[in-house]
Amino acid sequence: MLRLALTPRWLGFLALVLVLVTAFVGLSAWQVNRAQHKNEVLSAQDVDEVKDFNSVMAAQVPLPSFRLDQRVELSGHYLPEAQVVVPDRLLDGADGFWVVTMFVPDGARLGEEAVVEGEPDKDIAVPVLRGWTADEQTAMESRASSGETTIVGRIGPVDAPQDTRDLPAGQVRTVSTSQLVNAFDVYSYSGIVFPEQDTGPGASAATGGLDLVTLEKQEDGGLDLQSAAYAVEWLVFAAFALYIWWRLLRDAYVTQRARAAEAGPVEYVVVKAAGESELRPERTAAASGPAAPGPTHSGRGTPTAPHPNPKDTTRGD
Repeated sequence: MLRLALTPRWLGFLALVLVLVTAFVGLSAWQVNRAQHKNEVLSAQDVDEVKDFNSVMAAQVPLPSFRLDQRVELSGHYLPEAQVVVPDRLLDGADGFWVVTMFVPDGARLGEEAVVEGEPDKDIAVPVLRGWTADEQTAMESRASSGETTIVGRIGPVDAPQDTRDLPAGQVRTVSTSQLVNAFDVYSYSGIVFPEQDTGPGASAATGGLDLVTLEKQEDGGLDLQSAAYAVEWLVFAAFALYIWWRLLRDAYVTQRARAAEAGPVEYVVVKAAGESELRPERTAAASGPAAPGPTHSGRGTPTAPHPNPKDTTRGD
């Protein structure tokens, strides 16, 4: 099979495969570098610095990943009736309920690329996790105050919406702004605030039997799973390209062997000249000189025997 692989056709095919493999490995390296760059960008953000909420957040637009974990300060008021309870949430290993209430920040704004429908003067509110409790009744009866308050907290990610048909009224499985804006007729943000401090007349985080839930920031940029998965995929493609070349070569070799077996053995004719110890092809033997003495034909008659040695004069009695 090696001899077949070294033919011009298969060497050319191998060169093409190697070009593809080089491109795939390069793309894999690019994905790894991209993942590292994302980590560096996220790590470089000074998320522990408290920034004005309106300077980093805008409503009705996607939330950039580097904004996650950012500490912000916002003043405004809760919407006590715009509240949901989220079951199956853990705190220190215990199962319980989140109480999430919509909060209207002062100076809230829509993003430049926001697409809005209906009334343009609707409230712009952000979901705030007011606390956790293991008791369902406490969670369902908890209500926020309507006075002015100032919150310092971190921005966390929202979830994808899930079906709520099996849950009691007022409960949802995830904190999804797409569900919240429809339920409470407000504009909202693609993030949730985890309060660290809640001060002022309307302070309501961790009150009424609720425990404060803090969001721990990532220690580093973390692993960008999407880019890492793409990097692995490109390496798989590179290995697959080499496998395809080897498999086609193997199939061609097997086919070649099968055809040779069907054709039967090859016969060779080798002629050795008299007095020579080495075998030569027939054409070489013919060109090497006269053949050994033997019977010769003289005209049309009977073959004549070679003359005896003229020096042999011995006679028998």
